[in-house]
Amino acid sequence: MTIFDRTMQLLHRTLDLREARQRVIASNIANEETPGYRATELNFQDSLQAAQRGKGFVSLAVTQGRHLGPRGDSMQQVTGKLGAVPAGDIPLDANTVNIELEMAKMSDNAMQYNSAASIMAIRFRHLMGAIREGR
Repeated sequence: MTIFDRTMQLLHRTLDLREARQRVIASNIANEETPGYRATELNFQDSLQAAQRGKGFVSLAVTQGRHLGPRGDSMQQVTGKLGAVPAGDIPLDANTVNIELEMAKMSDNAMQYNSAASIMAIRFRHLMGAIREGR
């Protein structure tokens, strides 16, 4: 039994992936003027939703305590896929960064990160309340 349920594990992994996505977006923005730079995107929503539903990873049955199996839970195995951002018209310098799009992505990602962090803080406050009441 664990104090932290699947929701907390999901929130923890979401925060990690949102932080990684923020770094990718910041890199795109920093390289807006770099000739030949190709914008990238970190996609993880599909794999995170599959892990939330309990799908996407093979779970092994352990029939004996000495068997070796995978370490960690399925939430920690969720990773994002780094891919190129599709570009329409490529300018003469071959840089595919669209600053307006990247700024919008950064704003949305920060909002999603803050929402997950707020939910996690509420869950921790509830847990601390339960601990304090148990004195």
